[in-house]
Amino acid sequence: MNMMIAWLLPLAAGIALWLAFTPRRSPGWLAAAAGYGSIFGLLLAALATACFARADTAHAWTHASLPLAIFAALVALVAWRRMRGQAAVAVEKVENANKWIIGLLALALASLVFRGWLMLREIWLRPTFPWDAWDAWAVKSKTWFLLGHYAPFVSMPDWLAHPARELYTGIAWAYPATLAWMQVWFASAAGGWIEPQVNLPWFALWIGLLLGHYGQWRALGVSRVIALSALYGLGSLPLLDVHVALAGYADLWLATILGFAALAWLRWRRERAFGQLAIAIVCAALLPVIKLEGAIWLLLCTAVVIYDALPRRWRRWALAVSAAVALLLVFASRIDLPVPGLGWVELSHSRIVVPALGEYVLAFHAEALSSVLNALFVQPNWHLLWWLAPCIALWRWRTLRDNAALRHLGAFVLLGFGFLVFLFVFTDASRWAESYTAVNRLILQLVPATVTVLAMLCRAEPHGTAASPVARSQPG
Repeated sequence: MNMMIAWLLPLAAGIALWLAFTPRRSPGWLAAAAGYGSIFGLLLAALATACFARADTAHAWTHASLPLAIFAALVALVAWRRMRGQAAVAVEKVENANKWIIGLLALALASLVFRGWLMLREIWLRPTFPWDAWDAWAVKSKTWFLLGHYAPFVSMPDWLAHPARELYTGIAWAYPATLAWMQVWFASAAGGWIEPQVNLPWFALWIGLLLGHYGQWRALGVSRVIALSALYGLGSLPLLDVHVALAGYADLWLATILGFAALAWLRWRRERAFGQLAIAIVCAALLPVIKLEGAIWLLLCTAVVIYDALPRRWRRWALAVSAAVALLLVFASRIDLPVPGLGWVELSHSRIVVPALGEYVLAFHAEALSSVLNALFVQPNWHLLWWLAPCIALWRWRTLRDNAALRHLGAFVLLGFGFLVFLFVFTDASRWAESYTAVNRLILQLVPATVTVLAMLCRAEPHGTAASPVARSQPG
């Protein structure tokens, strides 16, 4: 009973929050509400646990459930009042599709359901696998739950310098604790540190990722056939499914929230609805709270959104200023830059120092470049995604050229890949690429946004839709 309430309460709070921001019912709105709502709800449970259960983590869900229930009730009231003023749901025309295409999609979705069943069994029957999920991410949550209260994690030197204080350390001591608090919520509801139950949110994350993307694609005008095809393509990616089955990593959370931010921004650009803008901002702000490299994605998001918002005549000046800053970074012997979530980052000709992550020595690594290309185009982690992506972009280049929002989202993805190539090829983080320990995990963080670009490129638009403000205001 406790576990049922621990699941239903966050789900209700998250869906209510989504509907309060997005009361307008459009194609795919139920899927979007369930997808976004489930992820928001799990993060709200983590927030409530962090705020109200630090002194008694063993009974965390009992302390945090009442504030979360009050929040859910208030937000549900706001959502009900906003939805009551909306027009009734229009009957949506069902697109005609070849029966063979429908049959193939049905088989593909059935195989996706079967894949989900296998991943669920893997989570339910296996303890946390002894890689980073066990060695880094679950350390804080398990420590706090078994200890019975919160205790700070510090660096190894600080831990050694204060032997009399109740301090703990670990390899990921500086990483955000958001997912750790979520695990404390479910561990306390389960009545013990039962790892299959603590790790079940990763299966809910997979479902929320797929539903949220499908619902937003439909609202953005993507046909059912293309949206379902993209849904299968995203949900069946081998490495993405590995991160579900071997639950405990933060990369899939970061990928999901970054993908949600991109979708909400696209809807705001299309509809100019304040709720979608607020969701995009919230999702972007959550990125550094999930994992430290989320700060980099937040910076890139901010830069692309600012560039998109500038009048066309100012964009050249913005690019010129960016080029000047880049030249300054190249020629300056040393410069310190404040990065939210990472602190003051030191840049010099020989190294990059990130306070929370360490020092990266600059040098070219040819073997790492070979490893990156191998990870993208040879290894069976991504099916044919990275072979298809440039082909679709070339095939639909006119759509990409004429749709500013889609073009800028594509630029964000390219900038993200540029950052990863620089990290793995031009710093001593190359060892993570050559050993294939992190290269695919970091690529995963850009995958949902990439699939959104491809799905939008394949969308069949009536002539003039992209240029028409009236067409942009339509729900889909």
